[in-house]
Amino acid sequence: MNNFEHLYIHWPFCRSKCFYCDFLSFCNLDNLSQEYNDILCSQVKSFNNLNKIKTIFIGGGTPSIWPINLLEKFIIELKNNFDFSELKEFTIEANPADITQDKLACWKNLGINRLSMGIQVLDDNALSKVGRNQTVAQAINAINLAQNYFDNISVDLILGLPGVDDNIWENTLKIIASWPLKHVSVYLLTLYKKTKLFDLIKKNELFLLNDDMISDIYEKTVNFLELNNFMQYEISNFAKVGFESAHNMAYWDRKAYLGLGLGASSFDGTTRYINEKNLNNYLKIENSLLDFAQKENLTEQQVLLERLMLALRTKKGGDLHSMLYFLSDEKKQDFLKELNELKNLGLIFVDGGNFYLTKKGFLLENEIVLKLI
Repeated sequence: MNNFEHLYIHWPFCRSKCFYCDFLSFCNLDNLSQEYNDILCSQVKSFNNLNKIKTIFIGGGTPSIWPINLLEKFIIELKNNFDFSELKEFTIEANPADITQDKLACWKNLGINRLSMGIQVLDDNALSKVGRNQTVAQAINAINLAQNYFDNISVDLILGLPGVDDNIWENTLKIIASWPLKHVSVYLLTLYKKTKLFDLIKKNELFLLNDDMISDIYEKTVNFLELNNFMQYEISNFAKVGFESAHNMAYWDRKAYLGLGLGASSFDGTTRYINEKNLNNYLKIENSLLDFAQKENLTEQQVLLERLMLALRTKKGGDLHSMLYFLSDEKKQDFLKELNELKNLGLIFVDGGNFYLTKKGFLLENEIVLKLI
């Protein structure tokens, strides 16, 4: 695993677990921060190959609670072992409740140049219902502070949270449109088993919007954001021109990347590596991280499925000739037949050698991919 230009770093600790969260994260384990940081630093040293890194993304968990002295030590190790001369984008995820001027100044001084803020929705009652430990006032204050340190600020929203009606959502969109943002991500709520939200829905204590309502709100959201110069470039992502997430684009283009930290994945073009997911076991790793990773060598069918799925997530879509190249003559005919049917249904555009989803098609991306394959 040598030729990668993109880094993902996972900080798994949180102050509290949001009810909808299925990510690999842990609460009330601050006592393990130093030990976890030491493991991260030792694993960075094990690479020591001075790869030219173009993007870095620190996710979680809640990276905004990463103690500054530990984060500084870790980033120094990154700079000592990788080449930052072509670094374009360095993102950290943050909870608005954690934002202070001191943190923002330190992040900027460490070379972080992009802030991704988890806003979700601007309604205190709705946030409380899903266990989100922040308020609207904290979100507004966080943006006001952050704009003094960062030119590139993104916010995450979740469409479909319980208790969020049209008025609340429209108000959220209007407020964020007035902020100095360069990027907005709008994720459709996914209900995962073994989450508190799943149990609350099952007990009829909270209720979700139906699919028709979600579809209608999604379409209105896309239109509103584009009217405010946030152009859609992927199912869930919108950006001012030139501020598309370079890190995420690398994922969708199937570029090689290295994942550091608990449960993080890496990819070299043909093989996917998934780091140890058990925290106690992870903290015992002494050698190269990838020596202990779960490895998956992708089959031709898996590569084809992945190419199609990732291409159709983006506004630019897929290259028809490249896709047909990987198919047998029989499957080529089936693919073209299904593609034509989807085009007639208004779910796909076919433009010369390219094909891409319509706004309506974006909401059915998974079903469309399976239909084409």
